[in-house]
Amino acid sequence: MADGSRGAALSAARRASARYRTSPWPGKLHLTGHRATTRPAPVLTFLGGDGCARYLLETPDAKLVIGCGLFAGPDARWRRNFSPGPDELHTADAVILPGAGLGQAGFLPQLVAEGWHGPVFATPGTAALLPIVLADAAAQFAEDAERSPFGPALPPFRAADVTRAVALVRPVEFGTLGRLDGAEFEFGRAGGRLGAAWVRVRAAGRSVLFAGPLGAAGHPLLRPPDPRPRSDVLVLAAPGPPGDGHLAGRFAAAVHRAVRRGGSVVVPVSAAGGAELVLTMVRDLMAARELPRLPVLLDSPAGSAGIDVHRRAAAERWHEVRRDGVVGVPPSLAERMPDRSSLIVAGLETADAGRVLRQLETLLPDPRNGVVLLGHPVPGTRAAELAGGARQLKIHGRYVPVRAEVTSLGGTGEFAGPAEVLEWASATPAPETAFVVEGAEEPSSALAKALHAEAGWCAVVPADGERVLC
Repeated sequence: MADGSRGAALSAARRASARYRTSPWPGKLHLTGHRATTRPAPVLTFLGGDGCARYLLETPDAKLVIGCGLFAGPDARWRRNFSPGPDELHTADAVILPGAGLGQAGFLPQLVAEGWHGPVFATPGTAALLPIVLADAAAQFAEDAERSPFGPALPPFRAADVTRAVALVRPVEFGTLGRLDGAEFEFGRAGGRLGAAWVRVRAAGRSVLFAGPLGAAGHPLLRPPDPRPRSDVLVLAAPGPPGDGHLAGRFAAAVHRAVRRGGSVVVPVSAAGGAELVLTMVRDLMAARELPRLPVLLDSPAGSAGIDVHRRAAAERWHEVRRDGVVGVPPSLAERMPDRSSLIVAGLETADAGRVLRQLETLLPDPRNGVVLLGHPVPGTRAAELAGGARQLKIHGRYVPVRAEVTSLGGTGEFAGPAEVLEWASATPAPETAFVVEGAEEPSSALAKALHAEAGWCAVVPADGERVLC
């Protein structure tokens, strides 16, 4: 379908779906201690979920979308990435991106393909990584759609959609005040990934702080988060369990076991920061002779481009980069798949799409091989299935036996654990209400309970689609 007719069809579908809305205020309404003012209070709607940042903040003068993430996980969640998108997003005057990952920005090309064309604000780091991450995802989604065993499939977005979406991005420096129709916003350093930011929005005499996954103080490449500023409402991402401090050693042990068996190891990674961390760790392990100099294949063009952005950031002394953090690559980096034991770094980290699927399809049936999972996978994804001990995995319409050794290493040390997040949040006077978001039920509830028990906060885990007054 031509782009013009596709956009017209999508707009018609949105108009049709809007006719069935019985109220402009769907969902529950939750008061957050707001005092009477002369202007209506901002209204916040939670539109995301596990690993997906997507919020609508309606102020008296503007509607802002903070985060425009792609859903990952089971088919029911994955289908939410396709047209027509939520009407709430199409009414937005602007989009503010807290990061370049698919969970923070991956729905933007689809939104633009459906006809939205407002300004998109992001930090310079996010603006630099965004075209790399989205173009890589578009290419991988297109490859998977072509390989669909049940006939041609529609990817969430295409390369042309990425081009149009990226053209809307307006970089805003950390600490600089941005203004839009009676609202103002600012970015603060969130750490964890290059360009990642917390976002504070002020409108109608109220302030809302959106703090996505926070970086760990000991991140090898990036500086820790800026202190939490005061706000009336805090939207805080639930952290995963912390790393155990032995990541490099456990990683090396898993690779050694596969090499002794005569096999290879595949590591699913994110294009928005995962590849450079893994390659830097592998370089250091090889330099210390804790890993053999086996071939290392980076099966991700986006990973290579992301490394270049990190190196430029270090050379230009960006605000968020550690002065002693140096991105490196192993000396044995290969350009094509070797015919002997090797280490393969490929995206996507969810293992739900992309080149990593082809690697898993080949490597999983052979017990000599290994899979190393980093971080805490989103529930319902293939990575989560592997971490949970799945004996088979459905890839391209066929079940593939899982005979390879699967090693789940948990926290990588790049993101803050619960204790560190609690310390960051409680170092500043309490907001009227804190909403714990973007995590699975257990860690979200645990953080909300800790904020209540240890800091005396009013902390809530909001429901999907819930609307609240700020």
